[in-house]
Amino acid sequence: MAELGIGEVLDLDQLHKMLEDFSEATGLATVAVDTRGIPVTPACAFTDFCQMMRTDPMRDKLCHGCDAHGGLQSLIEGSPQAYRCHSGLVDFSVPVTDGDKYVGAILCGQVRVPESEQPDFLTSSSGWRRDGELVELYDQVPTSNLRRIAAAAKTLLGLSLGIDGVRSRPRRSSPQPDGPQNLPLLSLVPYHRPAEGEPEPVSAPVEAPEGYAVLREAMDTEDLATAYAEASRLLDAAYSQSGDVREHLSALEDMVLDVTRDCAPRLSAHLTQVVQRQRDRRTASANRYQSQLYFERLLGMILDEIVRSRPHRRRDLRDLLNDIARHPNRALSLTEAAAATHWSPGHLSKLFKSVTGYTFVSYVTAWRISRAQLMLASTQMPVQKIAAELDFNQVNYFSRVFRAHTGVSPSEYRRQFSSRDGRPAGVSLPTHHHPLLRA
Repeated sequence: MAELGIGEVLDLDQLHKMLEDFSEATGLATVAVDTRGIPVTPACAFTDFCQMMRTDPMRDKLCHGCDAHGGLQSLIEGSPQAYRCHSGLVDFSVPVTDGDKYVGAILCGQVRVPESEQPDFLTSSSGWRRDGELVELYDQVPTSNLRRIAAAAKTLLGLSLGIDGVRSRPRRSSPQPDGPQNLPLLSLVPYHRPAEGEPEPVSAPVEAPEGYAVLREAMDTEDLATAYAEASRLLDAAYSQSGDVREHLSALEDMVLDVTRDCAPRLSAHLTQVVQRQRDRRTASANRYQSQLYFERLLGMILDEIVRSRPHRRRDLRDLLNDIARHPNRALSLTEAAAATHWSPGHLSKLFKSVTGYTFVSYVTAWRISRAQLMLASTQMPVQKIAAELDFNQVNYFSRVFRAHTGVSPSEYRRQFSSRDGRPAGVSLPTHHHPLLRA
């Protein structure tokens, strides 16, 4: 019986739509290829450099060869693989299988990474640097790192339109229970295989305090929502401990400064001064709500510096998610968000749901209610003023929405969770952990 190709196994139109959403959300180029490296879906978000490279028949053949070898390498290794193509850019390959048969691969990337993170060339480097126009386009290619590439792979797993939803026929069963042939289709497990003798990479120093790795990962992947949520968790822990809260807050500030030195070193000196000024005027009755705003401000400054250090990055859905996290007091509408992102409301709505798992309105509302919970538990601000601060036009409407999310009214919530000094009363403040895009 003739072997089936990727086009017979998958609905390529549906696969292209999925990859298109993924590229628009992450800013990474994607394409599906057959076993020979020949594209079977239209290219998504290809860089100008790669598009021009592929206009030359000889270079196009080299590109196809890299794509073919990248997919095979990931199949052989039994895990998704990052590799450097003939031009020097880094891609990420994931095998597509039908039972125990390799039928093609998904390629994503087309980014530059720091020299210290460069994987080996998959094939010999080509002599394209003699072409001045190509050199100019290469310098415009966005920069990234292997951590962010792996994080983008995680995002692909989270898309609601799963890969099994684009199959055009039932999946062929495999006679072998184990082995790389049985890799699940698009089973993306971020992995960086160290060179021989190189130690396994770690996310943070062994002696790093709890929360450091989470904050560093969140900032490196430009994920403010996760950074804010982790800051909230750490602050809850700090305020629930005995002793002078100023000591606990200083320890958290030191952690943030460590993250700054790693992720945004140019900001380190300035942020140290900001922290020192805050310490000089901090009192033993430091309010939980004000502390949250303060740490969010620090993390926002780090993100701004990281973005400035990546001038060739593409604006994508991360920026919208970060804007929502920065402004939980704003009732941003889908129409306003669509205008800011230059997408149609319909397309943004679909893309947003596929990446976050939330509708746009429910996501924005969840952030506003989470902020209301913190304000109710940590301040004496009247409910009516909290409603106004969070862009609810009527306090009755705010109360209804709050009850729908928490099961209790704002006043009841305050009685359960607040204390006079603004600390959580026995129960940590709820934190809305969003399954956000991390790319």
